[in-house]
Amino acid sequence: MTIAEDDPRQPYEQAAETLRREIRDGVIQPGRKVGSVRELASRFSISPTTVQKALGVLRDEGLVTTTGRGNYARDPKQVAEAATADVGADLSEVLRQLEHVTSQLSELRDRVERLEASHPGRADKNQ
Repeated sequence: MTIAEDDPRQPYEQAAETLRREIRDGVIQPGRKVGSVRELASRFSISPTTVQKALGVLRDEGLVTTTGRGNYARDPKQVAEAATADVGADLSEVLRQLEHVTSQLSELRDRVERLEASHPGRADKNQ
């Protein structure tokens, strides 16, 4: 397979998409080698540097892991489950922070109301 010249995506993006599809479709099984940089460069007719960039994209997505022995596919279902767990943890943290900000805002509103009540007429002069 070669990279399409008329595809607007960069060659590394095209290679990453092909490998991503093969991993998700089970063509490349979890735990199996994706291919060496040299093999993939030959397969896609791109430079080793471009292959490394494509593998980097897949590593960032969690679909490929690289060891001293090569590049291996990971189970896309486990990757998706881990991502979902991360989103749930992130959402919990955002909700906790929102609750804290809401509480502080309520306290500030109460303080302003008490200050305005203790100094009647001052708010009218500043307007």
